[in-house]
Amino acid sequence: MKKSDFERAPLKEKVYRIFESGKPVTDRRFLYFQIRLYTLNDFFAEIWYIPSTNKIDRIHTLTLDEVLKIYDSNFDISGLT
Repeated sequence: MKKSDFERAPLKEKVYRIFESGKPVTDRRFLYFQIRLYTLNDFFAEIWYIPSTNKIDRIHTLTLDEVLKIYDSNFDISGLT
């Protein structure tokens, strides 16, 4: 599925696609959200989950630059340079 098709899909379809073919990368917390980052083919997607209600609130797609900016403290790339 292309990123543009994914972004137009309803929430349930996005969740299905992520759980079917996405690969978890890392996670983070923001306010009361548990946010998990996945990679799907050629793009990234975050699932914004609210544990207290056991509901997925939203799904965002991200570019590589956005991922590196948001998750910079989660990745140690010092061994690669």
